[in-house]
This record gives sequence, structure tokens and C-alpha cells, in this order.
Amino acid sequence: MRMLRAVLVWLGISLATLLFGIPAILAAFVPPRGDWFLRFARGWARAILAFSGVSVRVLRPERLRGPSPVVLVANHESLADILVLLAHVPFQVRFLAKRSVFSIPVLGWSIRAAGFVPVDRGDRARSASTLDAALARLESGRSVVIFPEETRTRTGELLPFKKGAAVLALRSARPLLPVAISGTRQVLSRESLLPSPGRIVLAVGDRIESAGLETKDRAPLTAAIRAAVSSLREEAAAARERDA
Repeated sequence: MRMLRAVLVWLGISLATLLFGIPAILAAFVPPRGDWFLRFARGWARAILAFSGVSVRVLRPERLRGPSPVVLVANHESLADILVLLAHVPFQVRFLAKRSVFSIPVLGWSIRAAGFVPVDRGDRARSASTLDAALARLESGRSVVIFPEETRTRTGELLPFKKGAAVLALRSARPLLPVAISGTRQVLSRESLLPSPGRIVLAVGDRIESAGLETKDRAPLTAAIRAAVSSLREEAAAARERDA
């Protein structure tokens, strides 16, 4: 039965990729840069979640419908986090992703064409260009998604936050939108390539304004972001337990 499910899920993922993934790659090159790509990518993410038997509940979705652009900040437990955000964030977003992903044939070319921003962890020489690229996305009216932990948690605990999200918000004078995701680690662990059925909860917080703050405020702002995501994460986990 397990093998049969794996075959059916991969057939579903393959079908979703044919219907949405290939058009998304082509759409990445159609101006305005990345907007059409995101429409197909959303359909692809929703289809994969549905084929995998994964349900997503969004707490306070009306907070996603406020003015944009924003710097959207999320915890990072699984690759499925990206699917959840693609499927349920309704405005135009561009993700910051590891530079190694951009080297993958076809996928890397398409996300680069779509305006996603490559990140080099620990490479200070390239951090300025990453910040400039992210600022350009915000100035063009696109929101930016950042995982401040910079890597997926191995233990389920929330990792320390890097200051990049706060610096980006301060430089752009855009608000930060904290969100937290619970359940993706159970649906798709680091050791698995096959999503498992399950429930995921996405909790959306209040915006944290950065206008009027200065660069010296980046440490307390980072602490405020992490506290908000931590609280939302607990709320999302509690909601998952109630739904079980």
C-alpha cells in the first residue's frame, strides 16, 4: 500500500509539473518579470499539496490582504514551507534562495528569470549585492520572502534569526509581515523526498513597521521579529493539535 501511494503521489506531482511547472518556466521570461511565473507556480504548489493529501489552514488570512510590498518573514522547517507560501500568499512575492538552487538546470534558470534573489550564506562579499537585488524587488512593488534562520531546523526548535530581514526593512522603510508555519516538518522531513498526508497551519501576524527607525535599531527589530514568529508558531502548533 505504501508503494502504491508513492507511485500515485509521484504521478500526481508529475502531472502538476506538466500542467503548471513547464508553463511556469516559459512564463518566467514574460514581462513583467516573474508575475506570470508566480501564477503558474501557485497552481503547481496547490496541486502538489492536494495530490499529497496535505491540507492547509490559514489563521487570520485577512492580514495577507493588506497593502504591499512587505518583507515577509517565516520560520523554516521543511522544503514544504515554500509550497505553502506559494499556495497561500496572494500578492506578488520573490523568494530569497540559496545560490546553489540557481545552478539547477531549468529550475534555476526559471527562478532567476522570475526575479528570485540568490543568497550566499556566510559570503559577506556578496551580501551587499543580495541586499540591493532585494531592495530592487521591493521598489518595483514586489514583496520579498525571507527565512531568517537561513536553514531548515533539524530539531524543530526555532533557530537564531540573522539580521538581513531587519536591514532590508529599514533600508526600504517597508513593514515586516511575520508568519509561522507548523506541520511541514511532519509532512516532508529533510530525509524524505515524498510528502506525507497531514495538516499544516499557517499563522499570520500583525505587521511590524520599520518607517522612522534607523540602522542602529536592527538588533531590537530582529528580536521583535523573532518573538512574533515564535508566538505565531506556538499558536499554529496549538491549532494543529486541536484539528487532529
